[in-house]
Amino acid sequence: MNEHRRYQRYAGDKPAQAEVKVKEELVRLVDFSLAGLCILSKKPFSPGRISISVEFENQGKIDLIGSVVRVKEEGDMWRIAIDLTQTYELDTLRKV
Repeated sequence: MNEHRRYQRYAGDKPAQAEVKVKEELVRLVDFSLAGLCILSKKPFSPGRISISVEFENQGKIDLIGSVVRVKEEGDMWRIAIDLTQTYELDTLRKV
């Protein structure tokens, strides 16, 4: 697995600050960057395009489209990597 990161990642260490839903299912944010997110979910999602909604407590809401690129079982949860670069053409942004 390639651990080289093109964009700085931020940990989702305060789950109360943002409610994240994927396909209307509430999930736990592990970390995120400009390029994508990593979530924990009670159910797996198939690879391909997916809708994401992030609601910040009293700060507004963001709706995104991403692509599920990796799904890995972790105990009774699923760790899911979602790529945003193809949807939003992020290659034009400055890299860290």
